Amino acid sequence: MAEYLVQSMLCVAPFRKDSCLTDSFRSVVRQPVEPAALLVSQALRRLILDGAVLLFFLIHLQVFVSIPVKLNGGPVPGLGIVWAFGSILGLGLALTRPLRTAALGVLAFPFVTLCLWAYVSSTWSADPIDTLRASTFMTCSLIGACAIAAHLNWEEILARLTVAIGSLMVLSVGLALVVPSIGQMQGDVLAGAWSGVWGEKQAMGMYAALLILASLALALCHRKYWPCLFLVPLSLLAIIGTTGKTAILMSFMGIAVLITGWLVQRDLRIAIVTLWTSIVVGSATLYGLTQGKEAVFRLLGRKPDFTGRTEVWREVEYVASKKPTTGYGFHGVWEDQTSIDGPYQWIADGTGFFPQNAHSSWLDVTLQLGTPGVILLTACMGLAWLAALVRLRHGGPGALFSISALATLTMISFTESILVSSMDMPWMLVMLIAAKTMEEIFIPLSRGSPRPYPNRDNVQRPNRR
Repeated sequence: MAEYLVQSMLCVAPFRKDSCLTDSFRSVVRQPVEPAALLVSQALRRLILDGAVLLFFLIHLQVFVSIPVKLNGGPVPGLGIVWAFGSILGLGLALTRPLRTAALGVLAFPFVTLCLWAYVSSTWSADPIDTLRASTFMTCSLIGACAIAAHLNWEEILARLTVAIGSLMVLSVGLALVVPSIGQMQGDVLAGAWSGVWGEKQAMGMYAALLILASLALALCHRKYWPCLFLVPLSLLAIIGTTGKTAILMSFMGIAVLITGWLVQRDLRIAIVTLWTSIVVGSATLYGLTQGKEAVFRLLGRKPDFTGRTEVWREVEYVASKKPTTGYGFHGVWEDQTSIDGPYQWIADGTGFFPQNAHSSWLDVTLQLGTPGVILLTACMGLAWLAALVRLRHGGPGALFSISALATLTMISFTESILVSSMDMPWMLVMLIAAKTMEEIFIPLSRGSPRPYPNRDNVQRPNRR
């Protein structure tokens, strides 16, 4: 008995199954292996998720379509596979967190209803197949936006958005300076204006303005993101290179709204003063735009007809008035440029040229989806704005980006067709902002950081008395 006790104390029974040496050896071997495998698995899943989100953003930035078109000098067949792959990505992201994604879809019900109305419009569309295809792409874009909101917090979203747009902006500025035949627009009217990897200078200017807001909001998250602030002067240089006045207005408005929101988050008294100051300044600006618009246009170097847009708006309103209830179907107007008696030909005959869109998101929706479509778009934008305003006081940098991005996109939506698109970054960003802010309001954050080491039943912990 004494000999057995001595052997047990000295752990000299290596071949007994229940010996202390075997248990300690098994514990030493097993403890480093399981956590390492767990960490590798988590890192691999995170890498796949980050890659999918970045690719999803890049597809919505349309870089995989615009670059081949620019290099080819015209349309390239087979590029529709890009939108199909983007749809697969959106569905794949949703399947990894299906319940939370579905919950966010319920919270963003106006966007879901708008997608359903787009599907219904295929019954009277001139090209029902194209309408169904575009409606599917827009629905998958909404699903992907809800999935990203379910997976990532605002800091992670801003980081990946900044990487996606920032890398393209660096490439665009480099192309404009080094390879002007690709990075600059060619032609008689807009020759020399920077367009970068995109087909039009307006796109480069708009994304440069959004990149400024994303970089500033990301820098407010943590000091480790301060190096990304170099993208702010780079974006300003890109905006100057595009020679676009709209991008300048977007940048000024976005920065002003972001600073205003930052002041609101500082202190309640500062918030009240800032709120009243914003109301006074906004009212004065609105009065100046309505009563002294000629002086404003002269200051901006613009014509009162918005560079020919008023002619397009007049014809679009006339054509839309022929079908005010239903419209002509989602993507059923601008894609059908061959029909002699189609709505596009009526617009082209009235304007004397061939516009590519209505140059107004609201008129475009009226033309395609009728009055119900405009009501649904108003509900979608109202939901996004309301959720962003509710989260502004305590939402941190994510709320600052949300409110400033919505301000810039809302402003440009009256002169450009950027909303209710099949798979485009501005509309996807609106859906992402709405989904994420609604999640923060109605679904408390309950996800904790994963435990790096699992619990060990065979490890005895001392009793504390």
